[in-house]
Amino acid sequence: MRALAARLGIGAVLAAATLAAGLLLTRRAVPPTVGADSPALSAALVALGGSRGILAEILWWRIGDLQRQSRYAELVPLTDLLVTLDPSSADAWAYNAWNLAYNVSAAHQDPAERWRWVRKGLDLLTRGLGFAPADPTLLRQIGWFWEDKIGGDNDTAAPHYRAHVRDIPPPEGAEAFAARLGGVADWDDPRLRALFWYDRSGNPFDTLRATVALLSRDPAPAPRVGYFLAAARRAWPSLSHQQAAQIRAFAQTLAARLPAHAGLRDFLKEIAP
Repeated sequence: MRALAARLGIGAVLAAATLAAGLLLTRRAVPPTVGADSPALSAALVALGGSRGILAEILWWRIGDLQRQSRYAELVPLTDLLVTLDPSSADAWAYNAWNLAYNVSAAHQDPAERWRWVRKGLDLLTRGLGFAPADPTLLRQIGWFWEDKIGGDNDTAAPHYRAHVRDIPPPEGAEAFAARLGGVADWDDPRLRALFWYDRSGNPFDTLRATVALLSRDPAPAPRVGYFLAAARRAWPSLSHQQAAQIRAFAQTLAARLPAHAGLRDFLKEIAP
């Protein structure tokens, strides 16, 4: 029995290697008739059993190799295959979504084409949440995409992205989150979307930073100020001296705008140097 098990184990490894060779070592990376959702591929993955981990390691290596060669288009089908092999790995979803939204998109000049790859990155993260709905890595990554890639100015195509934000429906739970902010919610604003996902991730510093970004340009109704105060109190113990000074200055600005807000006055007394 042990000899038979050993032979079966070797066979599984060889099957993984054969599939990997067919998928990874051709110039096209993956034959056009084989996709991550292909029934034939699904059957092959089931047959691999424990050797799926071996194939996943080979895929990680090949994706890195293609990235070093700037052959981004070729790594896209491998990305789908990798997350199909290891759907519980938040790192796999986050890393490959980042590759699509940042590296693959940057390889194109047309803003519309870039936006298509940014959307693919967001879609990949959303798929990952289907396997791990509360994973802080995935939740924070989505927030960062909205804050940096879409809401920021590091990408010259960002204005085009922002013009198409309305093409993406508000996230599930948007109404309840808007109620916490006083019922005022412009979901075409990437800053609001970033705040939503940071809030879900439970990261106090990211949530505070995104809250300040949102309130710095918009009118500050009392519920939003209340949300800011709660976020500031959660993050305050971990802030550096410089960060604390910035939050204190921002709170003073809000207090000058809303002199009757007792909560702001109390908070400024709490954090007085």
